[in-house]
Amino acid sequence: MTDENKHTQKLFSEFTTASAAAWEERARKDLRDTPLEQLTWHTYEGLDIKPYYTKEDIEQLAATQQKPGDYPYLRGTKTDANTWLNIQEIKVEDNGRTAIDKAADAIARGADGVHFILAQPDHFDIVYLLGKADLNTCCISYTLQNKPEQFLNRLQSKLSANQVTSQRLKGFVKYDPMTAKGELTREENRAILEVLNLTEDSPEFYGITISGTNFSSIGASAVQEIAYTLSAAVAYVHRLTNAGQSTAVVLQNMQFHMAAGTNYFFEIAKLRALRLLWAAIVKAYNADPQLASRLRIHSSTSSWYQTTLDPYVNMLRVTTEAMSAVLAGADSLTVSPFDSTFKASDEFSERIARNVSIILKEEAYLDKAIDPAAGSYYLESLTDQLAGQAWALFNEVEAKGGFEEAYENGFILGSITEVSRRKFRDIAKGRMVLVGTNKYPNPKEKIDFDPEELIQSEAFDTTRAAYPTEVMRMATELHLRKRQRRPKAIVAIIGDSEKRHVNATFAQELFSCAGFETQLQHYSSVEEASDKLQSTPAEVLVVASSESAYVREFGPRIRNHHAKPTLILADDPQHMKDEMVANGYDEFIFEDCDMKSILDLVHKKLHGINGQ
Repeated sequence: MTDENKHTQKLFSEFTTASAAAWEERARKDLRDTPLEQLTWHTYEGLDIKPYYTKEDIEQLAATQQKPGDYPYLRGTKTDANTWLNIQEIKVEDNGRTAIDKAADAIARGADGVHFILAQPDHFDIVYLLGKADLNTCCISYTLQNKPEQFLNRLQSKLSANQVTSQRLKGFVKYDPMTAKGELTREENRAILEVLNLTEDSPEFYGITISGTNFSSIGASAVQEIAYTLSAAVAYVHRLTNAGQSTAVVLQNMQFHMAAGTNYFFEIAKLRALRLLWAAIVKAYNADPQLASRLRIHSSTSSWYQTTLDPYVNMLRVTTEAMSAVLAGADSLTVSPFDSTFKASDEFSERIARNVSIILKEEAYLDKAIDPAAGSYYLESLTDQLAGQAWALFNEVEAKGGFEEAYENGFILGSITEVSRRKFRDIAKGRMVLVGTNKYPNPKEKIDFDPEELIQSEAFDTTRAAYPTEVMRMATELHLRKRQRRPKAIVAIIGDSEKRHVNATFAQELFSCAGFETQLQHYSSVEEASDKLQSTPAEVLVVASSESAYVREFGPRIRNHHAKPTLILADDPQHMKDEMVANGYDEFIFEDCDMKSILDLVHKKLHGINGQ
């Protein structure tokens, strides 16, 4: 034994091994009167996440004994380095030459490839592209809305004419009617068959992309994303093999496009669980298990969490999202520009987005660690739980006749809507935080676009988590522009108690997030408050007081306010609600209240004021 080993052995011998029971006993002691069970997190996925995990939680998991590259590929197929491709997404108009020039510049400045979103594929200048990029070394991908086989036929014809081999193409085709509308027409099925024929001899150019992003972008849970993406993939396999294509060709041309959200550890576990379950599906087809290793995962930062307000926060958001995708072993990554929700991105925002991936590789060295989640008690347990829940949901869809039937009868969209509504409620109540939108707003933010024009724009994404809150803020902005001042909310604290300050702070933050000018004012009595506030110009008055005598008296005293403000009690009146309404209060604000309903009421009254 070396001296080093002797020292190591002595060091660790000083510590005793603690069991899960010992940890629990100590935690209960430290928590005193708080039950340990109250710290369990009940997620949108239906999982109960414990406050801590130990070695005992993963002892029975077979996956913990596997290495990267081992079947069933939970840890991915990378064995030398955690490499990924930095892909910039570019929208294409007209003949695409402007977009192609942008692509060439992006590749020269750190992108590994580009993903063209083609509005008019027939007009895209492929010859110009060949002159600007080497399609045998750069990863060039295409999203096509219709007739993908016609575009690929034209692409291969131009490649042949310019002596470029199609066998060494890198990238993918994204044409996915299945997840977009829940079915394939006969013509769409025929088109995808032709795409497979055209890409069969190009091992690094994938012909089928399943867009899990179509589920995540409308608020699906991680379990739903995994299950419905797999179910759609199986539906494609059935359709294409029934039409005569071999199972092996279909499976080896399969790519999943997944979004990375802000739930950091769940996003890491999501891709690991996805690979694990895909291997089980490949096995169920009695196909070569190695075909499961051909699965390619392209990740992009989530559109659902992008915000229009305080947009620079999106830079931070996409960084954590990108990290989770990379640590989970994504094969390629697209980072969205921070301003993409409200305008066409410019050179600055595109460069920042591109550089997120570059920094994660060149400065954070995340390409040096393969599956860093390995061995984590929490992440290994979470991966197992996600996989179990997703597999159960996948089987439920199959029992309903498969993806197309489950989509047609409303099960898939209905279940996602149920989860997204819960998320929207939590955002409205402040339980779910969108930094800069429903919490920690930038009070000095200036909106440099037309709010009314943006809201009415077809391009404005109304499915995002922030949308309801943003609409309220836009209404406030319109009030500012029409009346040349922000609406004002005064939070009057009457008396002195900790509870009053908590409710008052909550109210102040709510109206600050809604774009109001807010003021906290302290008063010793109802008389003082009502006398001084009678003539104060304000659209909203919030009374923070816990004594019922105060709140009964303040309403009647303030009824003659010349501006007729919305009067809100900063407390939960519970059984006194009817009495408080009778005394002049319009709404009640407290932690866990429905903030959206309050702002709806306030803005309706603002609209009435504007109409006078």
